[in-house]
Amino acid sequence: MSEQIDALHRLFEGVWNGEDPDVADELVGPEYVIHDRDIADELRGPELYKTLASITKESYSDFELTIDDEVEEDNKVALRWTMTGTHENGEQVEMAAIGINRFEDGQLVESWTQSDTLGLMEQLEAE
Repeated sequence: MSEQIDALHRLFEGVWNGEDPDVADELVGPEYVIHDRDIADELRGPELYKTLASITKESYSDFELTIDDEVEEDNKVALRWTMTGTHENGEQVEMAAIGINRFEDGQLVESWTQSDTLGLMEQLEAE
């Protein structure tokens, strides 16, 4: 496993799955930005990364992200991942996403993510 892929696995386990959120301080660059989230207008770096995870996890008990596939070329790693959890309304949900992550000097500095939010909304509206 490359250093970049290892870093993403450590970030998913530490920050998103809750084992060690402070790993972001080591692995996320100070100017990290994610291009598809409004909160990136206010925050940057490890704080942005940790805040994104915290906001997401607030709505889901038993929240978990699983990396399904990874492809690496040069300083970019593409991931296909799945989120599972129980929404605060009691609905168990699953959402797939694909993200491209750019590294610089061994740190994550930029991300683009496309998530199946329509599928998630359909699950939340199901009766």
